Amino acid sequence: MRFECGGCKKSFSGSGLTVNIKNKEQMYCADCYWKLQKEYDKKKTCEDCGHFDEESCLKTGKNLAPAKVGFTEYFVEAETCKNFSIEKKGSSKKKEKELTETQKEAAALAKTLSEKGKNLTYYCCHCGAPIKIGAKAPEIQNSCPRCKGDLEIIDLAKFIKQHQ
Repeated sequence: MRFECGGCKKSFSGSGLTVNIKNKEQMYCADCYWKLQKEYDKKKTCEDCGHFDEESCLKTGKNLAPAKVGFTEYFVEAETCKNFSIEKKGSSKKKEKELTETQKEAAALAKTLSEKGKNLTYYCCHCGAPIKIGAKAPEIQNSCPRCKGDLEIIDLAKFIKQHQ
């Protein structure tokens, strides 16, 4: 099956990469997807603003619609916002993420792995990139360094227990 790229308008085969910008879903070829991701990485985002809370702006009170490029969401309304401020406001009620029991257990098991000098390699479920945990990388990563995909779906506590 052939698809048309939303960026370069060329025809390509295989599965395209889905991008959702301004509530419009489009398919992109790998080259255009990569260029689009680099472009959005350079833009200033609402997450850097002191008025941002979850998916809404505390200053204007409106909900923000993210532009989704692959597994990453970008709140790029900050490019045109006149209320953008990088100062963190005291009234901003950012919710602190509390670690769950499995996350605490995984962190403790990763620490024991690093103390023993052992390494475990697991692979990103999105792009297949190898990710090490243990002596060479004592911290648990929440996102893939290559594709920025979410790695929280992997139960690392169970994985480390199986390989001890």
